[in-house]
Amino acid sequence: MKRNILFIFVIMAMIFIPSYKVEAKTLGQLKNELAELERKYEENENKRELTENEIKAVNNEISSILASISQIKNDIKKSEDDIIASQKEIEEKSNETDELLKFLQVSNGENVYLEYLFEADSYTDFIYRYSIVSQLTEYNNKLMNELKELISSLEKKKSELALKQSSLEKKSNELNSKVVTLKANAATYDKEGSTIEEDIRDYKKEIEYYEKLGCSLNQDVSTCISTPISFGWSYPLSYLTVSDDYTGYDHQRPNIGGYHHGIDLWHYGIYGAPIYPAAKGTIARIGWISGGGNAIYIYHNVNGIDYTTVYMHMSGFASGMYQGKEVTTDDVIGYVGNTGESFGAHLHFGVAKGHHATFFNSYAFDPRQILAFPAMDSGIYYYRR
Repeated sequence: MKRNILFIFVIMAMIFIPSYKVEAKTLGQLKNELAELERKYEENENKRELTENEIKAVNNEISSILASISQIKNDIKKSEDDIIASQKEIEEKSNETDELLKFLQVSNGENVYLEYLFEADSYTDFIYRYSIVSQLTEYNNKLMNELKELISSLEKKKSELALKQSSLEKKSNELNSKVVTLKANAATYDKEGSTIEEDIRDYKKEIEYYEKLGCSLNQDVSTCISTPISFGWSYPLSYLTVSDDYTGYDHQRPNIGGYHHGIDLWHYGIYGAPIYPAAKGTIARIGWISGGGNAIYIYHNVNGIDYTTVYMHMSGFASGMYQGKEVTTDDVIGYVGNTGESFGAHLHFGVAKGHHATFFNSYAFDPRQILAFPAMDSGIYYYRR
């Protein structure tokens, strides 16, 4: 009976424990990866310089557009003022012409033009004066027509300027959006990761560490370190709920390497709460990274399988923590904080297949595959076991 129970337990463990094919990595391969990382860094720096130059060029174009828009607004204002002035002049000339026409049609009111006509001392003088009044009327009519054409032209110009202003404002908005995209592309880390400079820094530390242990170039580095074997997992906090789930690779933002390669653990008044390893292991990477703030990566061997766990945004590390230190689930490795790209105190907890203190996100998987966690924002709390 006991044998049957043991057999069933083994079968169940094989079903529920994720199995991964983990390729061995030698010290020589690590050095090659470092060289590739340094090459990529130089390439990225060149791209960053090009991007920043493009941002400057776009900003200059935006400044030019804004200056043009400002000039257009001034031109529209001038056109509006000219239209008002012309309309007023038309009104005055129209009134004057109406009066002249009345004079020519034998107006019975007293008027200087009519008096001018009637003061002629001969018929020839009267014809002469009549001709002058007719010419004045014709001139006024011609002037009004010209003013009306001017108003029509100004209205057309005003409309064209308004369309140009709208087009320029639309282009300005598009360019501003482009600047936002360019700045995002210029960023070298996501909200949970490290910069390429920090990866190079810690890669060198890792290689130096393996060399001190006497690891040869062609030796699997996992055999160079002593990773204690565990047979299960524990929660990294005394009690917890989930404030943000694992979402893995984000195909909408491939350039920044993903979105959220872990889960965020939280409880009320969590700041400063002790953090524990999720299994026995060896600290592989410890220090500051831009996205994760104070962070620790731990190598594990759980049920014969290699894993890496990460703990981010710590307020600080516990005393005595260093690269190469073996830790157990009873050891406090640090304290919950709000460092790095973080918005409120919490613990970012992530798990990856294999031993990967660098390029962790490429091998990460949902921590729910190894531990049961409450649903996000459920208000349900789980306790450490």
